[in-house]
Amino acid sequence: MPDFDIDFCMDRRDEVISYVAKRYGQQSVGQIATFHELKARSVIKDVARAMALGAPEAQRIANLIPAKGPGQMYTIGEALDIEPKLKAAIDSDPTIKELIQQARSLEGLTRHAGMHAAGVVISEGPLWDHVPCFKNNDVIVTQFAKDEVEAAGLVKFDFLGLKTLTVVDIAQRHVNRRPDIASRGKIDMQHVPLDDPRTYELLQSGDTTGVFQLESSGMQQLFKDLRPTSFEDIVAAVALYRPGPLGTGMVKDFVDCKHGRKPIAKMHDLVDEMLRPTYGVIVYQEQVMQIAQRLAGYTLGGADVLRRAMGKKKPEEMAKQRGIFIEGALNNGVLREDAERIFALLEFFAGYGFNKSHSAAYALITYQTAYLKAHFPVEFLCALLTADRDKTDKVVRIIAEGRAWGVEILPPEINQSNVDFTVVYSDPAEVLAARKKAKAADSAAPSRARRRIRDPLMPKIRFGLGAVRGVGESALEALLEARKAGPFDDLFDVATRVDVKRLNRGVLEALTQCGAFDEALKKRGISRARAYSSVDRVIERGRSASRDRANGQTNLFGLFQQQSTPQATTSLDYVDRQPWDQRETLRREKESLGFYVSGHPLDRYGIDLRRFDVAAAHSLAAMSPWSRVRVAGTVEGYRERTFRSGGKLAFFVLEDLSGGIEAKARERQLNQYGDIITSGEPVLISGKLQFPMQDDDDSDSERQPTLLVDEVVLLSEVIAAETRSVSLRLTVEQAPREVLVQLAEVLRATPGRCPVQLVLTMPTGAEAVLSLGGLRVAPNDALLSALERLFGRNVAELR
Repeated sequence: MPDFDIDFCMDRRDEVISYVAKRYGQQSVGQIATFHELKARSVIKDVARAMALGAPEAQRIANLIPAKGPGQMYTIGEALDIEPKLKAAIDSDPTIKELIQQARSLEGLTRHAGMHAAGVVISEGPLWDHVPCFKNNDVIVTQFAKDEVEAAGLVKFDFLGLKTLTVVDIAQRHVNRRPDIASRGKIDMQHVPLDDPRTYELLQSGDTTGVFQLESSGMQQLFKDLRPTSFEDIVAAVALYRPGPLGTGMVKDFVDCKHGRKPIAKMHDLVDEMLRPTYGVIVYQEQVMQIAQRLAGYTLGGADVLRRAMGKKKPEEMAKQRGIFIEGALNNGVLREDAERIFALLEFFAGYGFNKSHSAAYALITYQTAYLKAHFPVEFLCALLTADRDKTDKVVRIIAEGRAWGVEILPPEINQSNVDFTVVYSDPAEVLAARKKAKAADSAAPSRARRRIRDPLMPKIRFGLGAVRGVGESALEALLEARKAGPFDDLFDVATRVDVKRLNRGVLEALTQCGAFDEALKKRGISRARAYSSVDRVIERGRSASRDRANGQTNLFGLFQQQSTPQATTSLDYVDRQPWDQRETLRREKESLGFYVSGHPLDRYGIDLRRFDVAAAHSLAAMSPWSRVRVAGTVEGYRERTFRSGGKLAFFVLEDLSGGIEAKARERQLNQYGDIITSGEPVLISGKLQFPMQDDDDSDSERQPTLLVDEVVLLSEVIAAETRSVSLRLTVEQAPREVLVQLAEVLRATPGRCPVQLVLTMPTGAEAVLSLGGLRVAPNDALLSALERLFGRNVAELR
């Protein structure tokens, strides 16, 4: 039986399953089982539990099974050959020896049954009349896996949760909450015009990060070459961008014919009109079928048989179809030589033809996401962030894209953030003032940086509290419920109003580190470092408040206290601590969010890294295989892999302002540069780009390269060696006499060879450039950290 793949918004997939169950009967609809095997580490822990071994000991033994690669493990037998610690543990302890023997005998057996992520079956009558079933939380599940279900004659549906449909839905809801849209009528993405000039301008630019199917560098280049001007062009491009058509030159012919660089080929007067929308190129399977019907008199069913025969290239079937086609064409008055020529063309193109209905459906989603990005980029980027909030690499890329568009990304805020990312709209008067201030800066900035949101309200994106690591659903519910009574003043106010059992130390520390309390603390002059160090005091205050509530405060003092206002918090309630420098602030921000929001470790150098011939991570996919590149960034997700031979490889992500790239360091590089790679400091890596092989099954995916590491140096050392002077940019308000005295002390504490100049910005906007005499400094991390503590970020410019 055939199966059906149907895409739905991933947040509402369960609603579709529920509808189908009600429509066709609860007994006739079920989900498909999957069977999970006992893998090496899990079987060791299961057997250890049966042998009454402690969990820490079981975990220690399981951890001796080395990783083969991301998501892959060696078997126990393989691990015994390559991991001497495992063999030593067996030889030294009879209990561990028995554990490993029992685990090896069980390894590979089915551990338990689960449910397929998307598979649903519908039967005529009760499902158990056709296949064995079991129940999982009141859901009927087949005891057959997907292949056996099909063999049993049941119709299988894959109800797939397509993230992009969810993005469109979220973005549409954001747009319809905009003040200007709400006042004149909501938009419906199902009815947006398909001839919108701004949307086609975006598609032609190739600036399509986040647009469905158009994120790969190859697809972006195709749209820049094609310069689509109609929806039909988008449908064809989606169908053509596959290895087969790309390898035959069909794509180049299509582009050249559209722009008149090549004449449109004629096939026959009877069918040329069918090929006009695709400029004489056979792109779709439906075109093959239509030509067979019009030219050779095929029925619709017969034309589908011809299409399938051509796609599978079976010689006997093709010989049979050739005779039918030519005979039918002759009966329609087509010359034999023309019939044979056209059949050969159909045979060639049918192998690469794509289903037009599929392409058109996906092209519509492509157009809708491009429309959103062209008209409502902030709402669109906010929806992308919400949908991908658990995927750090994508969040980093989206944040970089937002900043390139001029979108301000705001950190989580205890009184303003919701669970998900939200759009924040400014007051129109503030917008006008901000635009006047930015006008002069725009004219001097690069064209990409000059781009501004075509939006009268200049919205921003606010991070959601749900994006903070360690803040669970229970804590979020308690915070949002308590906030209904009014905004929180600070940490102590939160602790006294929210049950500390639902708001533990980890939650308060994570919220403080990511900056969620910054705006509340700023009013009291409290830094993140002081707030973080005061969490124990905060928790004790919360416990005291909980005890008072539990006791009902029935004593005489309590009766008066109940009628009084809560105890006001002062700065003296907080532990005295030095503020974190920007590097420490960002490190803790990354720890609590998984990515940087308020800045990036590369920002502190205030330098254009392109002068060191450094490539941006997001640009590497467009380069040629084995290109030599230099990339600067921070090392994230470091992990090692051990081989049977005893050798090692390290894998990590090198992350810069634009995104990240997977990197791989061999044993020789680890021996030489391992300490630098794992130092936590920004590094500059030189290496070559390795691209994966690609086939037809991967045609819609981006070929992301891997950086093969050759050489690693600390970025700070490279910059210090190449910097010739240091410029400090301050406003007059930042530079009172006492602060300048402290600045002089900082500069004298880091003597070096680089001269220093001070650029003071006056209230009028005029600048005064002051040379600081014979004072020379070393542009190292100690200097930059001291300047950040004194003035905040981005005051030093290294030249």
